[in-house]
Amino acid sequence: MNTLHRILSVIKTINGLSNQQDPPPLSIIEEDGFYPGLDNKQTPLKTFRPNHPNGSILILYPGATIKGESHPKMITLARSLAINGVKVFLPRIPPLINLKLSEDILLWTVHFYKWIFDNFCENDNQINIAGVSFGGVIVLKSCLDPFLEKNKPKSVLVFGTSYDARTTMEFMFNGKMIYKGRVIKIKPDPWSVIVMLHNYLNKINLGYNTKRIEQALTYYIHEKSKKFDQAFNRLNDIEKNLINDTLELNVSDELKRVMDLIFNDCSNEIDFFSAKTWCNKITNDVFIIHGKNDSLSPFTESIKLHNKLQNSDLLVSELFEHREISKSASYYSKLKEMLKIVIFLSRYYKKAFNISYKNSLMN
Repeated sequence: MNTLHRILSVIKTINGLSNQQDPPPLSIIEEDGFYPGLDNKQTPLKTFRPNHPNGSILILYPGATIKGESHPKMITLARSLAINGVKVFLPRIPPLINLKLSEDILLWTVHFYKWIFDNFCENDNQINIAGVSFGGVIVLKSCLDPFLEKNKPKSVLVFGTSYDARTTMEFMFNGKMIYKGRVIKIKPDPWSVIVMLHNYLNKINLGYNTKRIEQALTYYIHEKSKKFDQAFNRLNDIEKNLINDTLELNVSDELKRVMDLIFNDCSNEIDFFSAKTWCNKITNDVFIIHGKNDSLSPFTESIKLHNKLQNSDLLVSELFEHREISKSASYYSKLKEMLKIVIFLSRYYKKAFNISYKNSLMN
């Protein structure tokens, strides 16, 4: 695949990311199916099958979201890659869709990779893996699994992931990051703090019962607004204040105390998901994309990740947000950033996919 062909494919991908299409492009067949889960139950799976496949496979792992494989932005990302002849698999990872941050997520991630390897790999391993946000951390961690070390994916791609859970949480509180000696401030999204409390509130001792807070947060996360309102109205003032501080990211003394307790008492569980403690052992070719305007994970996390990995390529772009292309950038910024994206994705496509000129024209 020469440079011209890669650029043509990259442009199609960028166009696909910029334009969410429903129904999907005519060059892709989308299928809802199942795979045998780690628990031997039929687990939902979305497959994006190009009409003119080039033999490449991509497993796209979602982040911590209740929408999982059905998240519209994940579907847009899958389509934007499949239009170039790549067969894309978007699996449901049950612990992730239930927002349960446990080592089971890694087991499910490796399990699905094994299933794809056993059922869809014919000769050379044509599997590439990608992960978005928290899914990116898990994808990186999976590279250290013995099966993936023996049967390496051709490439690893991560979007908007984190390096150190602690520094990411500090950003969540104040929206500040330091880049080249300069303080940059972005209004953070409270989602990460909500997920942290959802997982760890029952594992710390606050000096009062937190079960009613946990239940209210569960309703909020699952978008059950009526039940959330009912549960919230039954809380006392201390409980209501903690909920409000969490949802509004008001860094009160109590919310700070809660987060300090979580990081102290649940440090082993949190460090399991902190690439800082293990990413230097990864030998795979890793491609990292992060948006400068990402409000969930600061782009400085990806810079630190890039510096610690053995083999990595990094794109930090003003045009990307958390998992999609921004529509608010100026014309000049878009032009400049588009060039950076084209160059980066061309390098990625060269490593990951067998895209011929014929494929790039027909899809």
